[in-house]
Amino acid sequence: MTNERAQQIATLLITRRFLPKKELRDMFLDDDLMNSVSERLNAVGLELATNVYSNYVSVKALKSAEEAAFKIDENRWSASSHSMSKGALALLAIVWAKIILPKRQMQIERISPEDKGQAHIWQNSREIPKDDSMILLSEKALFADFGEKLGGKTKFGTYLNELARLDFIVKRSGKITEGPLLDTVVDYSILSRRIIDGALAALLGIGGGAEGTSDDSGGNAA
Repeated sequence: MTNERAQQIATLLITRRFLPKKELRDMFLDDDLMNSVSERLNAVGLELATNVYSNYVSVKALKSAEEAAFKIDENRWSASSHSMSKGALALLAIVWAKIILPKRQMQIERISPEDKGQAHIWQNSREIPKDDSMILLSEKALFADFGEKLGGKTKFGTYLNELARLDFIVKRSGKITEGPLLDTVVDYSILSRRIIDGALAALLGIGGGAEGTSDDSGGNAA
């Protein structure tokens, strides 16, 4: 039974790309099942991608398989297995920084949007807030800040739609919220350091960095 369920979970994760954690309660309660799923994914160069702060489980390439998956030639790397454009990759870094970084701080401090910044005496005993709509971005405000740097209105809209299609974000009524893959396949420990060290500014060509991101050449994976 464990082998059959492990095969089912691995297949669903590969074909659907993500699953809600609530559909995988049995995997998180059964170490043998978890290991069996991991073994099946590892056999094809993948591993489970999730964290305690996310409502979803996804898959990503093993470090040992990244070169085979993403390297196009000696000088170029694909941004993702979906051939994400460089502009979309830049916008992904921006959206991630604006949604996941403040959301993670709220989760660490056990603060929800309803608290309005107020601390509570039993804060540490509260559950970690995981609402996908904890942080809302205005599409208009995002364009005002970064649209021209990303090539103008048409390209900005194309990149935003690309992120929505790939389940990194959800667009609704001019608002942008977290998609199922934004806090799973993007590695927090790596990207947060790169943003703090100024890699985002370089990616956008700010302060002597890259020349800009209006072209569609492939970028390196985050």
